[in-house]
Amino acid sequence: MPRDRHFGFEQHFIRGIAKMTTRVGPAIAVIMAMALGHIQRGRPEQMRSLVQPIPAPG
Repeated sequence: MPRDRHFGFEQHFIRGIAKMTTRVGPAIAVIMAMALGHIQRGRPEQMRSLVQPIPAPG
């Protein structure tokens, strides 16, 4: 069962390191931005989570 459905790396037909780097680069930027956002919002325990729901404030 594919585990990576968010960035589409599980089923790919990319040949060449340059094309793969082009695909991986934006995904890593998104992952890092989400981690930074969790930390800035005071939720460091969720910085490694892409799919865990964020609790409502209040």
